[in-house]
Amino acid sequence: MTIFGRSRRDPLKGKNGFSTLRGFTFIEAMVVLAVLAIIASFALPSFRTLIEKRQVTSGSEQIGAFLSSAQLESVKRNQFVGVRYKAYDGGWCLGMIAGDADTVTCDCEVATAGEANACEIDDTLRVFHSSNLTYPDVLDSASFGGLDNTIVYDPVRGLLQNSESVKMALVSDAGSYALDVEVSVTGRVKVCSNKTANKDVSGYKECSS
Repeated sequence: MTIFGRSRRDPLKGKNGFSTLRGFTFIEAMVVLAVLAIIASFALPSFRTLIEKRQVTSGSEQIGAFLSSAQLESVKRNQFVGVRYKAYDGGWCLGMIAGDADTVTCDCEVATAGEANACEIDDTLRVFHSSNLTYPDVLDSASFGGLDNTIVYDPVRGLLQNSESVKMALVSDAGSYALDVEVSVTGRVKVCSNKTANKDVSGYKECSS
């Protein structure tokens, strides 16, 4: 009796012996790429909008925090604290110094504590440069009250001396969004949406002026 061996069929092949595995054809791959390109074209404007908003919100938060810390430092130390603003070639800076009402001024460009006219408290530099911003080019303009772009906090109530005021305008590099960082005579920091910009920044009230 003749015995025929049973041949095993490749499990990856179909009934007729052809492979059941299929790859993408060139046309299918091109269709997928075209769909992805269309989706990306819709997503890019939204991503750009997100970046512009982040430019102004991040910058205003960082500047506002520095100014608020100066007020807190004045009350905590029971000393006058001055904040000095200075523009220079390629940037700007803010500096903080404690002392008497008539002597709280400094040069925020001085880079080493202990040097003459350095902005320091307890032998520690207290400066904030435009390069410290997440987006360094976002600050469009700045205006400070007081003598020589210096404001002074009163240690008793944290008020700004001589009815001074501070206003710094931050505008995204495309100019679509803008926020103002304002400090009132009470020392309160307020961030508001600059109505001169093309679009409002959600979450911030419109500036009164």
